[in-house]
Amino acid sequence: MIKIRQINVSILSLRSTFSKCSRQISTNNLTKPNVELEETPSSPLTDTFGRFHNYLRISLSERCNLRCQYCMPEEGIELTKSSKLLSTEEVIYLTQIFAKHGVEKVRLTGGEPLLRKDIAEICERISAIDGIKSIGLTTNGITGKRHFQKLSDAGLTHVNISLDTLIPEKFEFVSRRRGHHKVMESIDRALDLPFHSVKVNCVVMKGLNEDEILPFVDFTKDKVSFN
Repeated sequence: MIKIRQINVSILSLRSTFSKCSRQISTNNLTKPNVELEETPSSPLTDTFGRFHNYLRISLSERCNLRCQYCMPEEGIELTKSSKLLSTEEVIYLTQIFAKHGVEKVRLTGGEPLLRKDIAEICERISAIDGIKSIGLTTNGITGKRHFQKLSDAGLTHVNISLDTLIPEKFEFVSRRRGHHKVMESIDRALDLPFHSVKVNCVVMKGLNEDEILPFVDFTKDKVSFN
């Protein structure tokens, strides 16, 4: 039986979530970071089926440095104004609220979360929140090689790297960008660091890369952790 144990929250929808959660918590000052939050009688993270959700996904950015055909138009998308996005303080405070209600695992996603300049600070501050046991990151790996060390030092525990093909030319066709070698280097770099797990995400597409399933197994079986 599969149990759903995650909550997906985007950089935009978090603002309404913030207001909803704030109304459920008695506190005199909701703007102070690290404010002491009072317990509520029942967790708002329990759904109508009685399932408790302890996994929070936060989308940090709409931006991406790839234009994958199944994800984004070649010309890109119209980005939301920066003033409409959550600040670092808002991300941290919202995570504190969710952690107070039992969230233990946080995953940072995008877009491409490594395009966010404060990514290391966000990881470090989330890792310091009471109750948070793991912080994951989903990335396309283009800039991972230069970021993973500082993120590991900041408390990042799990890394998922997206890679849809082992063939550089096919990578360029799918993503409309170069950079296959950078993703491969990022995988190797991640494996050199003390992350709890390093996983590769592959979108299997009929007529494009279904013939690479076994090559991916060969590539990952002795190299990448699937904990």
